[in-house]
Amino acid sequence: MGKIEIDDRGRLTIPSKIRDSLNIKSGDRLTIKINQDNTITLQKHPSKKEIFENLVGCIKIPSEEKPTPESIKEIWKMQQ
Repeated sequence: MGKIEIDDRGRLTIPSKIRDSLNIKSGDRLTIKINQDNTITLQKHPSKKEIFENLVGCIKIPSEEKPTPESIKEIWKMQQ
């Protein structure tokens, strides 16, 4: 995916193509993990906004209550 260089303060820069493809922006939080084979894994934490956007539509609003015979009679009386 690309090579990166560590600066004299131990910082690294993630290439813009990778940041763009993973939607990583300034201030985002990442977790770093050292694997058994001495490789490093970076994992992005979703922002509150991303969590909310993923939840939209997951919660179902209960449909209207089914009419009872009594409620139908009340509606009928009002229309007469």
